[in-house]
Parts: sequence; C-alpha cells; structure tokens
Amino acid sequence: MNLKYTAIKVDEIEKSKGMAIENCIGDATIDNLVLFVQKGLVDDNGVHGVSRSIALTKIDEYLAKKDKQELVLDIIEALIAGGFLPRTLDVEGIRVAMKEATQKANEGIKESLPHSEKNGEL
Repeated sequence: MNLKYTAIKVDEIEKSKGMAIENCIGDATIDNLVLFVQKGLVDDNGVHGVSRSIALTKIDEYLAKKDKQELVLDIIEALIAGGFLPRTLDVEGIRVAMKEATQKANEGIKESLPHSEKNGEL
C-alpha cells in the first residue's frame, strides 16, 4: 500500500481525532485505520487521499494477504518517513519481534494439543 503523509494530511487526522498524531496511531480500530488510509493513500494516478469506500476496499485487499498489525506498522513507517514520528523508532525490529512471538505462540499451542491432533488426526 502506497502511503505518504504530509503536514496537511496529518493535520486533518489530528483535527478529526482531536489529539496529536502520536496518540492517534494507538487506536487500531478499523474506523481509525480507514481514516489513516483515506488521508495517506496515494492511488495509481498519483492522487493523494481517497474516499472512505476506496479506503475500505484497499484495506480488504491488504488484509487478504497480510494482517491488521502489519497495516498498523506500514502506517507507522509512512509517518516516520514523513517525519511525524521519531525516525529512531525501529519498525523492522517490531516486525521481527512480532513474528518471533507468533512463532512461539504457535509452537506452544501445538505442544499443548493431544498427540493425535498434532499429527493432523482426529
């Protein structure tokens, strides 16, 4: 997803939410993610900003391949690139940590299953 944030777009988000951008990104509801995609998406024609319905469609397309946490991290990366969040924030490190935590959780779940379920038997 091609996201880019400018001062105008961040100002629109902050005014809509009534708080600083740092606080806005903590809200991972679909409604909030739609707002971020609406304001930040650059479409195939180079137009910056899209309608709510297009943002929802783009989110559906994105979620068919990735998950909501990845979308949040992509938004954070775009905000960092625009200078609206600290450039020292290690988003790639967060991605790696999330992947490791998910792998450990999956291993724990698999280990807790009875032997027949571990092998795909019922």
